[in-house]
Amino acid sequence: MPCQIDILINNGGRSQRSLCVETSVDVYQALMELNFLGTVSITKQVLPYMTQQGTGSIVTVSSVVGLAGAPLATGYSASKHALQGFFNSLRTELTDFPNILISTVCPGPVQSQIVQNAFTEEVNKPVAIAGNQEYKMPTSRCVHLMLVGIANGVKEMWIAQQPFLLFYYVWQYAPTFAWFITNKLGRKRVQNFKAGLDADSAYFTKPKTS
Repeated sequence: MPCQIDILINNGGRSQRSLCVETSVDVYQALMELNFLGTVSITKQVLPYMTQQGTGSIVTVSSVVGLAGAPLATGYSASKHALQGFFNSLRTELTDFPNILISTVCPGPVQSQIVQNAFTEEVNKPVAIAGNQEYKMPTSRCVHLMLVGIANGVKEMWIAQQPFLLFYYVWQYAPTFAWFITNKLGRKRVQNFKAGLDADSAYFTKPKTS
């Protein structure tokens, strides 16, 4: 293998905005093929080069919904949970290659076009409401934190603004209380979605102005 590959960043994928009971199985298949199998396929192409040279970094952008599910994103969340399981398992297979970093990035809400390009209940149906980007983490901030984590060999990064980051710590250490919060916010998110409003607004509070 003549070439050297030092780093692979898996950052391809699509999100979802639809209720499970209304969503075609084709949408779930497309989400798994793109978000999960696409990432696995590229990783398998690159990994032999890294094991031969003994060094490298494979960085995969997952999501906080790969740690805990979210309403309106059953397929997207499932695909990210699959990535978590795959790369956590792969990391254990590479114990003989301590200089190969397997790093998983779990961002919270970040300013991007991911909602505008999300799947809905049908594969080719566009999203009706893209939502407000104002309260999400700036893309440049997320990228900066990712680079810091990669440079320091962090195996799993949770990158989110408050209160999202705090919620995932609560999810890890106090899951019963986290379920209470999830049910309350999830109900509001679904209600907003059914009413044709911005579903994500259930998670954000507009700052008060004097």
